[in-house]
Amino acid sequence: MQNRKATAALASVAMSAALLVGCASATPSQNRIGAAAVGGAVGGAVGQKAGGRTGAGVGAAAGAGLGSNSQGSSTKGTTGSAVGGAVGAIIGEKVIGGSTGAAIGGALGGGAGAAVTE
Repeated sequence: MQNRKATAALASVAMSAALLVGCASATPSQNRIGAAAVGGAVGGAVGQKAGGRTGAGVGAAAGAGLGSNSQGSSTKGTTGSAVGGAVGAIIGEKVIGGSTGAAIGGALGGGAGAAVTE
């Protein structure tokens, strides 16, 4: 079981890094939006597995906020992406269900929150 969790965590980190490297030719604004979306998706899915709907919201908020902040977002941008990621993950988990819904909602919400504040 421990090996399975480590593998899932490593896969999440590797996928996030690969997606962020693909943003090399994008504008800084696009990088911040993309990083918030990836962070919201990963955080929402991991959080949902750890703590249900509440965990999905907290995880997506943390992931989206960290993602946009890692790309040089302002405090307002970081907060917007975190709030969007949390709301999106909670709605996605409720409507679609499970970690898949939390990931989709976290990505959409985190990206939208970052885009609104750009």
